[in-house]
Amino acid sequence: MYIFVALATFECFLYGVMAYDRYTAVCKPLLYTTTMTRARCYGMMVLVYTIGFLTSLVHITLAGRLSFCQARSINHFFCELPTLLQLSCSDTSTNEVLLFYNTVLNTVGPLLMILVSYTYILHTVLQIPLATRRLKVFSTCASHLAAITIFYAPAILTYVQPHEASSWDQAKLVSLCYSILTPALNPLIY
Repeated sequence: MYIFVALATFECFLYGVMAYDRYTAVCKPLLYTTTMTRARCYGMMVLVYTIGFLTSLVHITLAGRLSFCQARSINHFFCELPTLLQLSCSDTSTNEVLLFYNTVLNTVGPLLMILVSYTYILHTVLQIPLATRRLKVFSTCASHLAAITIFYAPAILTYVQPHEASSWDQAKLVSLCYSILTPALNPLIY
């Protein structure tokens, strides 16, 4: 579960960093090499990994304090935090509040970065006089937008909405999109 939470957090923030990279390449192409230096890229990657590992560590530490006196079989494809919290017989309100706010911060923060970046990109692209160049920029950004949509839509549906017992089968299928489908399609998309 530690690795799963860390990897999901990495992916959220990496999409934001990739959107910033696309923004720099499209909107400020002459400054790209001075803006996206190797040191800045390494710094962003260190920040992404630090956020992911610390987020996961906090969740695992809090989950380790829970008591499990009911069934110990998780009704899911893998050990995911919301399903683990359902099995606990102790108070999980702190875990659930942290999970909600953490999900909001880890999805809304990068998603805002993505939306702002693509708003500037769209504004810049619409000012390009040649349609062939516009098409080239759109095709470059389309793969990134497809990956973002395939990842974020099911992740938000899974983590932000409250779960009833009847919706767990649907949640299991939706979680396959961001846990299996997105990583499998990334090599094809990019």
